[in-house]
Amino acid sequence: MVKAAKKVEQYSSDEDSTDGSGDEFTFASEENDEQQQQQGKAYSKESVDSGDESTDSEDEEDPADAEEERKKEIREQLANVPFHKLVQIKQQLGAEKFNRAIGKKDKAHTKVEVRQALRRQLNINSGDKINESTPNYSDSESDDSAPETISNKVSYDMRSARDQTSELHRESKKMPSIMSSKRPVGRFRQVVDMPNPRSRDPRFDSLSGHLNEDLFEKSYEFLEKQQQEEMDELRKQAGKLKNKNPAEARRIQKALGSMQSQAAAKQQKKHMQELKRTHRKMESEAVKQGKNPYFLGRRDLKDLEVAQKFNKLKDSPKLDKFLEKRRKRNATKDHRRMPYQRREE
Repeated sequence: MVKAAKKVEQYSSDEDSTDGSGDEFTFASEENDEQQQQQGKAYSKESVDSGDESTDSEDEEDPADAEEERKKEIREQLANVPFHKLVQIKQQLGAEKFNRAIGKKDKAHTKVEVRQALRRQLNINSGDKINESTPNYSDSESDDSAPETISNKVSYDMRSARDQTSELHRESKKMPSIMSSKRPVGRFRQVVDMPNPRSRDPRFDSLSGHLNEDLFEKSYEFLEKQQQEEMDELRKQAGKLKNKNPAEARRIQKALGSMQSQAAAKQQKKHMQELKRTHRKMESEAVKQGKNPYFLGRRDLKDLEVAQKFNKLKDSPKLDKFLEKRRKRNATKDHRRMPYQRREE
C-alpha cells in the first residue's frame, strides 16, 4: 500500500509541473484545430519535397504511450489494495491528483465534447461540412479504457445507474433541459382499466332477491332440533364437570345460557309473527264483509301477546307468579317516572 501511495504521489507531482496549460487547451480548442490543419498542410508539402528523408519520431517511443503504460502500472498496483486503503490514499493526495494518477477522465474532455457538439450542430444548420479534426471522446472508448480497480468500478456503476434513472438532461448549461419522448411499453401493463372491486353482502343486495322468512324457517327448521340436542349435551357435561373441573363447568354454563337466550328470542319472534298472521286473516275476513282494515302497531301487538299469555295461564298455578312479576315491573316504571321530593331551602 505504501509503495502504491508513493507511486501515485510521485506521478501526481510530475503531472502538476506539466498541467498548467490544461484550461488554456479547453478554452482555445478552436484555434488549435485551425493550427493543426495548417501544420498538417505544411507537413504534407515538406514530406512531398523531401521524400528521401525519414522522421526519427517513428523510431522513438510516443510519450502518450509511455504515459499510458505508467498509469496502467499504477492501476495494476492499486487493484489489489483494499477499498478502505484506497480511500485513505485518496484523502492523503486529494481527489484531483488521485483521479489524474489512475487515469480518470478529466473535465477538459467533457468541455471539448460540448464544444464539438455545438460546432457540429451549427455546421449542420448552416449546411457546412462537419469538421472531424478534433478528437472524439466517445462513451465506448471511455468504457474500454476504464480502469479495473475497485473504486473505479463502484464509481462507474454509480454513474451508469444515475444515467439510466435520470430523465431530464442538458447538453450544456446554456441549453434547455430535454427529455426523450420514447418510452418502453411495459409487458404487464393494464390495457383496459377495470373498476375497483366492491364488497357485496348478499343479505342486503337486491341481486339476491327478496327474503321470504316463512320459506327460510321451513328450509332450516332442522337447525333448531340440532341446537336443542347440543344444549342437552352441554347440560350433561356441565353436571359431570361440576366437581371435577369447576372452571370448565362455568364456561359450559355460560355457553349454554347464551344458546338458551338465542332460542328464547327466536321463539318470541316466531310467536309475534304468528300473531300478525292471525290478525291478517281476521282483517281479510272483515274487509270481505265491507269493514275498513285495521293495521296493528307495536303497542297493539304487545297487548295481544299479554292477553294470549293470560288466557294460557288462567287455569294454571303459574298465573299468580306471572301477575306478581308483572306488578313489580309496572311499579318500577311508575317509580322511575315519579318526581323526587325537593329539599326545603
